[in-house]
Amino acid sequence: MEPIITIKNLNFSYPDGHRALIDVNLEIKKGEIFGIIGPTGAGKSTLLQHLNGILQGDGDVFVDNIKIEKKSEKTIREKVGIVFQNPDDQLFCPTVYEDIAFGLFNLGLKPEEVDQKITAILEKMNLSHLKDLSSHHLSFGEKKRVALATTLVMNPQVIALDEPFANLDYKSVLNIIEMIKNLSLTRVIISQDILLALSICDRIALLDKGKIIRVASPIEIAADKDTLSQTGLDFHPYVDMIKRFIDK
Repeated sequence: MEPIITIKNLNFSYPDGHRALIDVNLEIKKGEIFGIIGPTGAGKSTLLQHLNGILQGDGDVFVDNIKIEKKSEKTIREKVGIVFQNPDDQLFCPTVYEDIAFGLFNLGLKPEEVDQKITAILEKMNLSHLKDLSSHHLSFGEKKRVALATTLVMNPQVIALDEPFANLDYKSVLNIIEMIKNLSLTRVIISQDILLALSICDRIALLDKGKIIRVASPIEIAADKDTLSQTGLDFHPYVDMIKRFIDK
């Protein structure tokens, strides 16, 4: 399978001098669920924001063979949609309907086209009953689904989700997992929850202190005790159970 995203020798430092990404090289294949996991401060969210040009460091990032640079930003952001960890960062309109419509109207679509697209995504995401409510009056899990809908309605080729399972109850986590699995596009998931990443992703990159430590399948990652210990991600009892099972 050919890559949809290619990252070559990517480095990024913040104004205070902190090196957030160091010589990152990565390929993400079309249609896969790709996880990027690592401890707090590893550079996961910084890397995510390079996938559609929000941040642009030194090095090259290509999406569908198009290099991310100033002149390609509009095209890239049509191809790669980002769902932020805090849904309130992208929900600011009076109603759920208007939140989802915002990006579509910016594309210059006619009202009837916008309405058709919103009706379809509301039904797909089981949000139709919430369309006239204020997003800020919803539960956190509902807000997460609305934020996801605002991105999916734009029909991107890639969707990148920053900590999609954070602060959700068990039922909401299952709902988000099911939605992510059923999407027919490339999905990139940033997560500190190694167990959830292992359960949903096709491949996983371990990121620590701005560097890619390893890229492998979930089974291989779960079995790599030394690398998990190095990144501080071997804390979950179920991960240890998976490793013991593989060792047998």
